[in-house]
Amino acid sequence: MGRKQLMKDIIADLKLPQETKDFLYNTKIKKNEFESINIKFFSKEQGFLCDIVEWTKINDCTLKEFNEEFVRKFLGELEKFRPYYVIAENYNSGNLIAIHELTGEVFELEHEVTEEVVRYFVNSSFTQMYESMKYFKKIEGEIIKLKEQEDKEELDLLFEKAKKDLILIDSEVVINDDEYNRGFWNGMLESYKEWCLD
Repeated sequence: MGRKQLMKDIIADLKLPQETKDFLYNTKIKKNEFESINIKFFSKEQGFLCDIVEWTKINDCTLKEFNEEFVRKFLGELEKFRPYYVIAENYNSGNLIAIHELTGEVFELEHEVTEEVVRYFVNSSFTQMYESMKYFKKIEGEIIKLKEQEDKEELDLLFEKAKKDLILIDSEVVINDDEYNRGFWNGMLESYKEWCLD
């Protein structure tokens, strides 16, 4: 009871839109729930709901490899990203997935101590992102089953249906400000399609 209440208090204190807070209150995300699609949610100890600057201080082990002056400058540059709460990591890229505190939008941050931090995956709400992940996890199993059965026709139909469904779920996603590349999950879907048709 105490821990649950503590998490509610932490969420209540965040500067996030109420819609995002409500979603966080009502959604229990397991740390390894989406590892099969290369996304790992952090626990509170690893920086869940921790801003990008504090997350870096706690978790970026490369910080200790550089002199104090370099690290101080890097953390100073990082200040402009303080309004991002780190929630997960994309295993494929090593990038951090974070929520922007004012808008509630999800961003994928290219994060490496020796490089500039770049915003990469934008304009999806946390709710949309979570729905996309649940849907992708569901169809991933169906794809693997049809591949094992070598049912190319059913696979093609499944990919067409999944593409339409993901566009509806994830219609606001833009990658690298490219309007043409709408839908982070459809990018993943294309990778699976290439693998299946090899």
